[in-house]
Amino acid sequence: MNDQYIIPLFVAGSLLLTLFAFFLIAYLIVQKNKQNAYQLEKRQIFFDHQNNILRTKIEEHENTLDHMSKELHDNVKSVLGFAQMNMYKIADLAPGEEQALLIDKTNKIIGQVLDDLHNISHSLNSNFVKNIGLTETISKELENIKVSKNISYNIDIQGNPIAFDAEKEIQIYRIAQEAIQNCVKHSKAANISFILNYGPDFFTMKISDNGIGFDKKKIYEMRGLGFLNMFQRARFVNGSLEVQTDPMTGCIIILKINLNTNGITD
Repeated sequence: MNDQYIIPLFVAGSLLLTLFAFFLIAYLIVQKNKQNAYQLEKRQIFFDHQNNILRTKIEEHENTLDHMSKELHDNVKSVLGFAQMNMYKIADLAPGEEQALLIDKTNKIIGQVLDDLHNISHSLNSNFVKNIGLTETISKELENIKVSKNISYNIDIQGNPIAFDAEKEIQIYRIAQEAIQNCVKHSKAANISFILNYGPDFFTMKISDNGIGFDKKKIYEMRGLGFLNMFQRARFVNGSLEVQTDPMTGCIIILKINLNTNGITD
């Protein structure tokens, strides 16, 4: 073949191979993008489903707590109040000083129970949290355990406090409430400390006690301590939960919420 045809054919062949390679790469990129988009869509559907289950579970739990609050307030408190009124009438008929003293002590016990039921009823009611706000609700919960369980506390507010939406504040409070109850029931602590840090990008709630702690490796076996509920609620408010503890070292629980994103995290 004449040399004058070889060079154009070589150039044309090179161009064809280049175009073929270009279209092949473009095709592979498009297919890869489609595959990635499909996987992302599939993953999003899965997480949406999981989040809907989580949302339903938490809503059911809140409805149960609200119902319990109403029952305590409307029924149990009413019955105890009636019993206390009867005790006052019986006191007027007491024949001796000893009987009157016993009745007076019983009345004081009933009064303490009524006060405790009042506090419990409020702490269970989500509307109470919505009405007075997060920091005030946590402060009241801590004051209640100081009076009833003789556990001292301190609470430190850092940064510029912001008001979260009602749903988020309720979930943050439930995490705090669960941690407080763990401290009261299991830790044998004498003091519990709260730090609420309102940063520009993150809200952090740090809860620490000086109790007996526990083996962190067994955290998922401790169903009675409510850690699963705390982790689920943290995820629900687009946050993360960290637990730091060892036997005889106390316990630190840190909730961290990203303020720049909305919704439930993956």
